[in-house]
Amino acid sequence: MMQRKEPLSVQRANKNQSRNLAKLANFFDDGFNLPRVQSPPPTITVPKRNTDDFKVPLKGPQTQTRIVGFPVELATARNLRAVVLGYATQSFTTDWKKFHFAFREPKSKIPYGLDASSPGPRALTLGVQGYVLKSLLFSSEQISEESSAYFGKSSPKPSAVGQENATVDAFVDIIWKCATPLNKQKENSGNGGENKRHVVVTLVGQEPCFKTKGYFVADGFTEKLWLYTMHSKSELRKFMRRNVHYFCNRAYPGGVLLLYSMVLSRTCEVIKKDMGRRQDALLTENARSTQALVNLVLTGNAAPYLHNGVIRTDNKGKPLEHPLPGIRGRSDIGFLYFNKQEHEKRRTEVGSMLKTPSFPIWMTQVNGTFGIIFCTARDLVTDWKTERYFSLHYFNGHFTQQDETILTLDTRTRADCVTNPDRQVTIWDDEEEIEKKQPSLELCLFTKWPGADVDWNGESPYY
Repeated sequence: MMQRKEPLSVQRANKNQSRNLAKLANFFDDGFNLPRVQSPPPTITVPKRNTDDFKVPLKGPQTQTRIVGFPVELATARNLRAVVLGYATQSFTTDWKKFHFAFREPKSKIPYGLDASSPGPRALTLGVQGYVLKSLLFSSEQISEESSAYFGKSSPKPSAVGQENATVDAFVDIIWKCATPLNKQKENSGNGGENKRHVVVTLVGQEPCFKTKGYFVADGFTEKLWLYTMHSKSELRKFMRRNVHYFCNRAYPGGVLLLYSMVLSRTCEVIKKDMGRRQDALLTENARSTQALVNLVLTGNAAPYLHNGVIRTDNKGKPLEHPLPGIRGRSDIGFLYFNKQEHEKRRTEVGSMLKTPSFPIWMTQVNGTFGIIFCTARDLVTDWKTERYFSLHYFNGHFTQQDETILTLDTRTRADCVTNPDRQVTIWDDEEEIEKKQPSLELCLFTKWPGADVDWNGESPYY
């Protein structure tokens, strides 16, 4: 059966309709030919640089020993600053930053003398000077070589090697006295307590060990400290012998390093307990040494007073709210004190623990000026007969003293006044004449040897 052929007009209309439907389908498939919106590229998050990131140095200063050091932490550095200076934000003065221990030339007239011209570290320097003299005069080597007689022995004249050895001995004695015993029972009983103590020595590295913040101001060395811990005196001596140049070279703050070593060996907590409520720091506001620092050097205890033991009551027997801590044991190096500004009836009294030391060496403080006096006769502190007639050497550490000052004391004719009539004080003398007739250093010596006749041997007296 044949299909009916549609008219030509109808065929054209069908083709147009099919073409329109195809276009409509393409519109749907292509999204009506709308421009495609490109999606933004994925955001790459770049981590911000953490400004608190800090790399602790892995290597400390060269020590030539097997003892491993550890970099100081921020908390330890803050405690050091607080104990020494009072505040973590406070820094040392210029004389402390530039100070290092230095002897005079071996060929000079005072070859045993340390340079104590810097006003801030002067007390610390003369404290070390006392232990240097102890090593030069009364070490086991000196005793074995010259055991016949100490009386009349001349002052020490060490070579450069002898100066260095005496410095090592002095540092070891001072730090070891400050060190905290690991076993208090052994320490108190005397059975081997000297063999085990907690000793910490500080040295300066090249790079900071922590990131300084607002409450800690960098000073160029406190933030670069490395701590070396030891537990025996032999270890300490070996370490100090190989690293003594860190304390005696102008490139390093030797005085600060010794002071920090003393504090960390004693521990900050114990030093605060030693000082009690008397004071808050070892240095004054103008970076001068307090009595607590002097006692720490001489005895290993930062007591702020000079009397023996602990005073718990006042003059009337009433208990004190805060006891006054003093010296609890006989010191190797003594201390004498005199200040002409004090009233005669209210003068500072020095206890026998400091006034009669184990060795005839005394640190003096006369009208605020520190010095050292010593006798070459060891028997001066053990045999009363030696105190009848003897000589004392005086050294103040200042560059103006170029020659030795030797005083001769005669206690055989003790009197209430000076035996020389020309030096007695009358009511007609003014203050200047009284000062000329009674040198302050003599009055300081009278606190130990009252009424002694003092011969300056032609030297100008110290007032």
